[in-house]
Amino acid sequence: MASIAFNDGSSATLSNGAPAPLDRFSGWTPDIDPVGPTDAALGTGITFHWAFRNDYLASLELPLLPASMLAVALRLKRHLLNGGTCTVTTGDGLSNVYTCRLAPGSVPELGYTDRQLVEYTLKLRLKNTAAAPLLCLY
Repeated sequence: MASIAFNDGSSATLSNGAPAPLDRFSGWTPDIDPVGPTDAALGTGITFHWAFRNDYLASLELPLLPASMLAVALRLKRHLLNGGTCTVTTGDGLSNVYTCRLAPGSVPELGYTDRQLVEYTLKLRLKNTAAAPLLCLY
């Protein structure tokens, strides 16, 4: 089961509680952002990049969140916006688990997605605290 655990003074875990395979993250998209200046050489036009660090990122959604998890989702949003970390358990075949924080410049989005079932979707862009890609292989 895919979940996001965090501690904002008290421990909490966010998951949709749906049966497999609906318990997964959706739209998991890994990315890398080399941080540093980029410029093109005058003579050759070749682009050079001076990397100070590489940010390993992932965009993901946690769909089918029931209304009963709304307070936890809002706590997670506040926690991440305040610079906190979270533990992302992918529930994939390799049992990947990552410690993450909010990606620079991003804001978590919580949206109302199903009027009949009263369900929400949480969209996140996260940065791995370790220097490794954020992979999720369902």
